[in-house]
Amino acid sequence: MTGATLGVIGVGAIGGSIGLRARRDGTYVVGADCDAAALAAALELGAIDASATERDLPRVGDTLVIAAPLEATLREIARLARAHDSKSALILDVASVKLPVVRAAEGLRNFVATHPLAGTEQSGVRAARPDLLEGRSWAYVPSGDETADRRACAFIVSMGAAPFAISAQEHDRGVALTSHLPQLVASCYGRLLCDAGVATELSGPVARELLRISGMSFTMWRGILQANARNIEPQLRRIIAELQAAADALGRDDAEDLAYLFGESSSVNEA
Repeated sequence: MTGATLGVIGVGAIGGSIGLRARRDGTYVVGADCDAAALAAALELGAIDASATERDLPRVGDTLVIAAPLEATLREIARLARAHDSKSALILDVASVKLPVVRAAEGLRNFVATHPLAGTEQSGVRAARPDLLEGRSWAYVPSGDETADRRACAFIVSMGAAPFAISAQEHDRGVALTSHLPQLVASCYGRLLCDAGVATELSGPVARELLRISGMSFTMWRGILQANARNIEPQLRRIIAELQAAADALGRDDAEDLAYLFGESSSVNEA
């Protein structure tokens, strides 16, 4: 994207990382954020070259990235669809749920719904890194506009990521199990450990990873969980049933059933 101008709405960890990467590669980056302090920090850290308002940004950048929380993303997409004043050859979002985004963007030219499978438990632009998306998968929902889809894939590659196409419905069903359910499990585990008063120094690698994930902000996750509840709920109930089965097996001292839960269907040899 050398010589181009990139607009980023939302200069948090993802938006800031996109800005850092783009600037490193010679792109002029203009940022917008409802939080003046976040904009100031983005300028200080070199994630953006300049700032603008959300309303002005679509008329500035060759590419426009909406890197806001889901509710704000939907509002911005609706505003762009009503205004018809965007000069951007490509508009994309990075929200974790795609079906509401695709529905909101009906009729919005040059828009491609996307989701980079990367992030950090920390929030804000100070958590941004130019290599945050390096080597990561980046989903996109084919828009029906081959030119826009090609541009989206080229942008994803410029961020060091690997694009892959998926429908909005399949995406949301998948991330319910691979992302949203693990977040709920980690949050429950973090609360359990805190209530138990166990020294965190006793935490093994799995516990440390769960604790890391449990530290993520509910402010960000609330909209995601609400928007994808239909896909998350059955998976959550399924894992509850698996955990109940594990508790029952422990109560019965049933090594065979525990082995099954560990994915080992063969007989367990007692020591």
